Amino acid sequence: MKSKKTSSPLNISLGTGLGVGLIGALALAVRFGWRHPLRKHIPDSISPAVFATRVLNTSSGEVVYHTSGNGSPLLFLHGVFPGASSFEWSKIYPYFAHSHQVIVPDLIGFGESQRPRSAINVEAQVQALAAFFRITSGSPMTIIASGLSSNLALLLAARYPQNIARLLLWMPLLTLQKNFSMGPCHHLSWFPTLARIVYQRQWSTEASIKQWLVRSGFSPLDPFLEEVLSVLTSTAQQYGAEYAFLAQSSARFWRHLSSKMSSMTTPVSLLATQDSERLITEAITSLRSYTSRFSINKVETRSPLAPLSDPQPLVASIEHEMFLHL
Repeated sequence: MKSKKTSSPLNISLGTGLGVGLIGALALAVRFGWRHPLRKHIPDSISPAVFATRVLNTSSGEVVYHTSGNGSPLLFLHGVFPGASSFEWSKIYPYFAHSHQVIVPDLIGFGESQRPRSAINVEAQVQALAAFFRITSGSPMTIIASGLSSNLALLLAARYPQNIARLLLWMPLLTLQKNFSMGPCHHLSWFPTLARIVYQRQWSTEASIKQWLVRSGFSPLDPFLEEVLSVLTSTAQQYGAEYAFLAQSSARFWRHLSSKMSSMTTPVSLLATQDSERLITEAITSLRSYTSRFSINKVETRSPLAPLSDPQPLVASIEHEMFLHL
């Protein structure tokens, strides 16, 4: 039976569906002007209590990360959306601490990591992540990346093949093709001041994030929804949080990525929801120029936020992929 068509997961993952649209955003910008939003404490539930929280100084800034377990290293990279942080994987990565050294950073500009006013570029993010290879692990690691961060994982694998054993890419939004589109966030990026106001007064608000969560797979009656909403909202409203989000959801941030890539020997697994035929097709088209070693795994979920809203099917798929390549 054919799956019914859904809206592009690109719009879902980047949060471009947040709020009432670009026209409404402009109206809010005019109405609220320069008033700053309330900054909130990030709840302790951003990471499981059994995981140690550490700070790593890199050439690009301070990176906060969570770690636990022993064994072959497993690095989780969160996606790019308002409130994005390592919390995205917090219901997934504890399952692997019994057999792996689990390492889960907040990318620079997100979560509890340093948030530079001038958002760093792709090269700086890659250098910060490469520091994990030198400091936290003595053996090749598997990277599990989400959304736009899949591009960082691919660049790491191309540049440091000796350090990367495998890539698992959840709902990858690859930007290796010249005609990739980033939606309204990209268009607003041409007007930085307006973009920051829209982010602060619309995209980072509790009401807007809650709407997005419900559209992305959460039931309004889910008791876990309020915890997720609290973490994402407080993280999205931290001082300077808008800079990294607005930069990395812009096509300009990724424009020259393909020129930095080279052929890869690292095997790649694409993990996607049951309704993501378009995304899978686009990912395959992008990857064919760089590797022939990739597989496709459709996860038994329809939620693009499955790491938080429906973790068990994704855990099973990750375990399956890793078992196949022991």
